[in-house]
Amino acid sequence: MDETVEEYQKELLWRTAAETFYRVAYAEGLITSVIRAWRPIDSFIKSMVTFTTIASVMLGWAVWGIPIEEAAGPDMGKIIWLAVAGTAAFLSLLHVILKISDRMEYLSHNVQYFKSLRLNLERFIYEMEIDPDFPLEHFKSTFELYREWLLVGSQMLKDDLLLTRRRRLKVQRKLNQQMGDMIL
Repeated sequence: MDETVEEYQKELLWRTAAETFYRVAYAEGLITSVIRAWRPIDSFIKSMVTFTTIASVMLGWAVWGIPIEEAAGPDMGKIIWLAVAGTAAFLSLLHVILKISDRMEYLSHNVQYFKSLRLNLERFIYEMEIDPDFPLEHFKSTFELYREWLLVGSQMLKDDLLLTRRRRLKVQRKLNQQMGDMIL
């Protein structure tokens, strides 16, 4: 193979590997950011539902023995409790409708997928760095596998209501700072 053609192909492989690494790291960062945003929402709703369920059982048990005449007067406690229990019921339904638990599980799987791909690409780039005379054909075929993984991973990504333009830009800025010179 002509030396200049091989050098050109190696340089192209370098640039494409760096670009692919960036895309993978960006996808991993986006998914991680969305998981971090969903986690407190998920925890809050589950805590609220748990609290109101337990409290409802305890209140029902306490009120069970009270005659209806004594329990019938509307006071502020009942109104507050109605608001809290109603909010918990609404949040519980919202949690189910938005499929937050399923979403968290799916996103966690995806972030692990992209993390694995990112680590493989890091190793791949490192191997090219330590051996500038790396075997081009072997590295090209390995890289093609990583690009296939990226294609599959990209198809797994779904829109999410917390995946806003602002979040995307924030993740991109952070990644640009972390990657520094590697950015093309």
